[in-house]
Amino acid sequence: MLKFWPEPTIKLDPNLPQKEKLRKLSIYHFDELIHDQPKEWLLKNFSKGATDYPINVSLLFRNIIWQTRERIIKKEKPPFKELIRTFWYMYIKPTLSRAGALAKKTDQYAQLIDTIVFMVKSWRLMEYKDIGFRDDKKSNRKIGYNANIILFSEKTGHQDFLEEIYEQYQISILALGGQPSVLNVEYFVDELKKQKVDIRRSFYLFSIVDFDPSGWIIRDAFIDDLHHYGVKNTSVIDLIHPDALSSDEVKLAKYRISTEGMAAKNQAWLKEVHKKNYQNQKYLEEETKQGEKILYGLEAESVSAQKLSAALEVSMVPMIGKTEEALKIFQLKKLNAAIRELIFHKVT
Repeated sequence: MLKFWPEPTIKLDPNLPQKEKLRKLSIYHFDELIHDQPKEWLLKNFSKGATDYPINVSLLFRNIIWQTRERIIKKEKPPFKELIRTFWYMYIKPTLSRAGALAKKTDQYAQLIDTIVFMVKSWRLMEYKDIGFRDDKKSNRKIGYNANIILFSEKTGHQDFLEEIYEQYQISILALGGQPSVLNVEYFVDELKKQKVDIRRSFYLFSIVDFDPSGWIIRDAFIDDLHHYGVKNTSVIDLIHPDALSSDEVKLAKYRISTEGMAAKNQAWLKEVHKKNYQNQKYLEEETKQGEKILYGLEAESVSAQKLSAALEVSMVPMIGKTEEALKIFQLKKLNAAIRELIFHKVT
């Protein structure tokens, strides 16, 4: 599985008791509201480990987030019910500015997002709903009667197509909006539970992501988020791949994949791609006289809605309304057919 989220700078066993986690992360209880305090107070309490700024920005983020959660859990304040970006403008940015730690070039809002992800997913300290953050992608998802069949896309440009398939087959749909959101997945799984869907059953994921390293990183991050929230029994069917197009269409649609800072990810992606044995993959690889490997990818938009619908008719529609046992038999038949095709390809 390719990796999307950066590793947290602090390694922490998520199974530790909460008090121990808080101690290791230097998260403390403050009677004062952190985001209301003057510069001198902020410097006194958050300068430990500071490097580029007068205060340790990550440490400040962790403590403001935790204090907000703490106050809401204790019912000292109502759930936030605002976007994370609103939280940034209300609590974080003014505090950074007051402490002389507001960056001009670094994206500190993205740093805040990462900090929350670490606290939720890597360190398992909290959940987004503890604070009550709103989901700005709520309109991009729906849960159908056939909830365990999920069609998801990397881009919101496929939203209309997803809606059409939802209306036709009553499956679940999500448009990730360019990158996966742990918050989005947490609330999606919560909705599954509210609708009495057993998240322990098999889930079949149909992906519409770019056929390139970044697209597959996004796909895998979404799957990893599902696993984090208990949807662990997943099978993935990719709808965007070289064999979804003719050889001539692949040659016209392909684009060169950047190698700048991506060498390791590109190689990891190519290794995974070769396991699929796509017939048209050979048109997406070249080698220069100097022995340099040139890789090409395909945009998700290069495969028409008509082709996507036809692929879903073959791979998704037979699953709808079937029992768990029938679905497993169907999957085994598909696997046997794929093995026979692979053997024939190797022999010929």
